[in-house]
Amino acid sequence: MSQFEVIRDLGETIKELLKESFKSAGFTTVAVSTDRPKKDNIKTLPMVNVYLYHLAFQQNYRERTEALVSTHDKQGNIIEFYQDAPCYMNAHYAVSVWGNAPAEESLLLGLVVKTLLEHTIMTGAELKGDSFYPDDKVNVFPNLQADHNDLMSFWRALNEEIRPALFYYAKFRIESDRRSSEIRRVIGKEIAVNR
Repeated sequence: MSQFEVIRDLGETIKELLKESFKSAGFTTVAVSTDRPKKDNIKTLPMVNVYLYHLAFQQNYRERTEALVSTHDKQGNIIEFYQDAPCYMNAHYAVSVWGNAPAEESLLLGLVVKTLLEHTIMTGAELKGDSFYPDDKVNVFPNLQADHNDLMSFWRALNEEIRPALFYYAKFRIESDRRSSEIRRVIGKEIAVNR
């Protein structure tokens, strides 16, 4: 498992979730992309774009120290070792729709909101790629702090005309592969006293 690939896999997970949602709602011609949302990159209409525009460490990020990890091997024996603490991050996405008409764009944006509302936590088979652990849960939240100024700044930075967009962020972690050798605990001591 290459856990550093989680950022790419997270984008693919959201992309596939939206594709499946559009297909089940009868929108079979909608394409979903993770490319930069510029007119030059829009090949077919309608197109929903899920663009990763910012990565940030979570606000409660502190200096990381090694943590004691307990697990078992195939025989059921307890194995303990020290491992670097995980790094918790937020991936910020801008979701925009490029359609044949404003009414079509509004309809598709509504379906994006409905889909991400119904899938605020993605687990198991919903998570695409090899970088997720079997027990991983990825939370997707609307960015409630984003406003019209953020929207204008986003499109201005891309040198594009302003258009509706939704801002979401997903919480995830990156685990370190570095770990200590196996720790053997003292389970008993014998003391002898000679007189």
